[in-house]
Amino acid sequence: MTTPEHPYPRSILPADWDQPSEGNAALAALFTGSVFHHGDIHMPYRLFTPGTTESVPLVIFLHGADAIGRDNESQLSLHDIGTMFADPAWQKSRPCCILAPQYGPQEHWSDPRIISCTGDLIDDILKNNKRIDPKRLYLYGYSAGGLGVMSFIRHRPAFYAAAISICGAVSRHGLEQLTGTPLWLFHAADDRIVKCAYADASGEPKYYMGSREIYAQLKDVSGCEIRYTEFPEGYMKNTYGVNPHCSWVCVSGREGVKAKEWMFGKVRT
Repeated sequence: MTTPEHPYPRSILPADWDQPSEGNAALAALFTGSVFHHGDIHMPYRLFTPGTTESVPLVIFLHGADAIGRDNESQLSLHDIGTMFADPAWQKSRPCCILAPQYGPQEHWSDPRIISCTGDLIDDILKNNKRIDPKRLYLYGYSAGGLGVMSFIRHRPAFYAAAISICGAVSRHGLEQLTGTPLWLFHAADDRIVKCAYADASGEPKYYMGSREIYAQLKDVSGCEIRYTEFPEGYMKNTYGVNPHCSWVCVSGREGVKAKEWMFGKVRT
C-alpha cells in the first residue's frame, strides 16, 4: 500500500526487517519538523536542538530507501538509528544538534539537486544557529543513506569532520575524493540488498564498490583515515533475528559505541 505522503511500498520489505524499540517514538518526538524550500524541491526535515548554551556539533543523518516520503516522520520512526544521538545518556555527555532530512519519490541522495538542496539546508542551519561548531559536522546514513554519505563527501571534500556509512556502496570512479574525510564503514558479509563486494570471480570491479572493496582500495592511501567493521555471515540473523541488510541495528546498539565515540572525537582542521 502506498500513499502520496508515504510512497514506499512497505509490502516489499522482507519479513525479517528490523522494528524500532519501544522508546524510539519518544526520542523522535524531541525533534521539531519543518520544510526547506530550494527551487522546486520542498525537503521535509526534523531537527533536534539540545537545551545547552555551549558550542555543539551538528550530526546529519541520511535515511534509507524504506523512509522515502513526505510525511517527515519515517526517517526517524522506522528504526532506532536516526534517533540514537538524541538519547538522553548520549546528550548528557556529548550534546549535539541532529538534522534528519527526508527525500521524496523519484529522488535520491546522489541526485545533484538533492545534494545541493541538503547542502543549502545545512548552511542555513549553521547560519541561524551560532551554537553549532562548523568544525564538528558529522555525517552518517544507512543503505541508500550510506551511498548518500559517499556522495555528500565527494560533493564537499573535507567539509565533514568524520562520517559513518552503514551498508552503503559507491561508484568506483573518483574514489580518491573520499580520502579527505575520516570514514568508518559497516557491512554484513551476507547482505544481498547492498553487497559488501561487487567484483566478479575474476576480481574485476563492477560499477559499484561495496564497503569491503572501498576499504581495500583506500586503507593504504597516505593521509586517508578509514575503518571497516564487517559482520560475519549469519551474525545478523543469529544475534538479532533480522535481515543481514539491517546492520544499522548493530551501529545503534553495542557494536556502534566505539564508532560513535570515534566520530565525535574528530574535529575538522
